Amino acid sequence: MTSYRMPPRVAYVVPDDEPDPPATVFLMQVPDGTPRVLQNSAAWIWLVAVEGEPDVAASVAHLAGRVQEEVAPDVEAFLEELVGMGLLEESAPRR
Repeated sequence: MTSYRMPPRVAYVVPDDEPDPPATVFLMQVPDGTPRVLQNSAAWIWLVAVEGEPDVAASVAHLAGRVQEEVAPDVEAFLEELVGMGLLEESAPRR
């Protein structure tokens, strides 16, 4: 399984009044990137990934109260999109 991490030039904010898990995350490549807002499952995907969870789809399915097989294709596609935007990067496998 692929592990992810937050790139060094990415900053994020979770508003103080957010529930647990947060429903909104603000992201930006610093110092001059385009601000982005991730909401609901998109926020969960990013947060779970940067926490180093090796099975992001399983964790997001649990948070959403869904079956992993239902969400896995969308989770994997969004992870690839986040990597492509430079808001997430794959980390080296752990030894």
